[in-house]
Amino acid sequence: MQESIQGLSAAAMLEIWEEGAGRHPIDQALLLLRHACPEQPFEALCEWPVGRRDAYVLALRRHTIGDRIEAYAECPACRSGLEFELSCAELLASPVPVEAAIWTTVEQGGLIYELRGPNSRDLALAAAAADQEQARKTIMSRCVRGKPEQGETVAFAQSDEAALAGRLGELDPLAEVLIDLRCDLCGQQWQMLFDIVTFFWNELQARSRRLVQEVDLLARTYGWTEGEVLRLSEPRRRLYVEMALA
Repeated sequence: MQESIQGLSAAAMLEIWEEGAGRHPIDQALLLLRHACPEQPFEALCEWPVGRRDAYVLALRRHTIGDRIEAYAECPACRSGLEFELSCAELLASPVPVEAAIWTTVEQGGLIYELRGPNSRDLALAAAAADQEQARKTIMSRCVRGKPEQGETVAFAQSDEAALAGRLGELDPLAEVLIDLRCDLCGQQWQMLFDIVTFFWNELQARSRRLVQEVDLLARTYGWTEGEVLRLSEPRRRLYVEMALA
């Protein structure tokens, strides 16, 4: 369960940052998930629905940095900046899919289909597609199928395809988190996609860079090794940094 997740230590944070630097966000997400769920085989984690994967990344962020998320957006109308807050706990209140891919039967346009939420493998194939249209077709071909008696290969009417795509989102609410925003200056209202993997990775990158600077400063000041510095609690390490800079 998500509540059993342990927050990242300073050493683990540096290890993840070093291993994932420059890699695709899908790889970074799986790297974070592997640290959140070390008992799970990596191949199994790749098959987890995206919403379940991101729920565990969100829980890892909560236990590493805290519940409150301070975010920023730019108004699409007047370009003014907007700061807003989110809560990891509130986001985690959304239903989380089970570990294994479960096909759900739905009716659309007089036909019966089976749907499952996309996983990281699906997203990786879609990311390699030539364009957005091909990426969309990749997801639909892998996550929507006809009943055997109708033939599993399906050709969608445009309206049915849009409706089925919406059904995929209903199966996995955390796979695409949309935040309702309103600009205080011009009154513009819009929705922003919140991607916990990208957000958390940017936080880890900033914290890791600061950690490296602190290690460098304390190593030169006190002659400590990197391991000795990283084993210090954050409050104690900050205190030594303040004294070294004094």
